[in-house]
Amino acid sequence: MKHLKKDADIARFLIRVKDCQDDVFYESNEGDVLNLASTLSQYVFCSIAGQPAFLENGVIRCNNAADYDLLSEYLTDK
Repeated sequence: MKHLKKDADIARFLIRVKDCQDDVFYESNEGDVLNLASTLSQYVFCSIAGQPAFLENGVIRCNNAADYDLLSEYLTDK
């Protein structure tokens, strides 16, 4: 699991998620899980992106390890 970089361009990140081979999830520290392949989940994700503390405490989880490489410019180990 990785964290989203603080300066990540959310729109470009979500466009890049569409290129992933498998599901990509945002998981909050409160246990919420958003499948970023879902348009509704992307909408919710964008709305929380305006709350940096909430976004920074969550993690990005890829079902396919190769997808981490695809998204590497947006992710960090923190």
